[in-house]
Amino acid sequence: MQSEKFWAKNHAQKLFEQALQLELEGKTSEAIVAYQNSLARWPNNSQAQYNLGVALATSGLIDQAVRAWTRAIWLDPALKYELVRAFDLDDDAREELLGCLTYDNMAKAA
Repeated sequence: MQSEKFWAKNHAQKLFEQALQLELEGKTSEAIVAYQNSLARWPNNSQAQYNLGVALATSGLIDQAVRAWTRAIWLDPALKYELVRAFDLDDDAREELLGCLTYDNMAKAA
């Protein structure tokens, strides 16, 4: 059983790395698929969830991006600060975002 989990996580990591490379090459649609495939094998990878959100937002799929970011922050609450920094939000927007990203709200969305 443990070896199955190991190989699934190992394969998920390779797919995650592939998604990163695809993003660097500007192949956002393909990167989204690779992130999704990675997460199908390793759903608790908060960084893959976060990056999926970025790729989805880049593609204009904002609702899906918010869901991915919500899952990422639920898995790793520190990522909400990364999200704030990434989008260089002003003070009011930052407070609104951080207020929305409470544990209770994230649990409802996840």
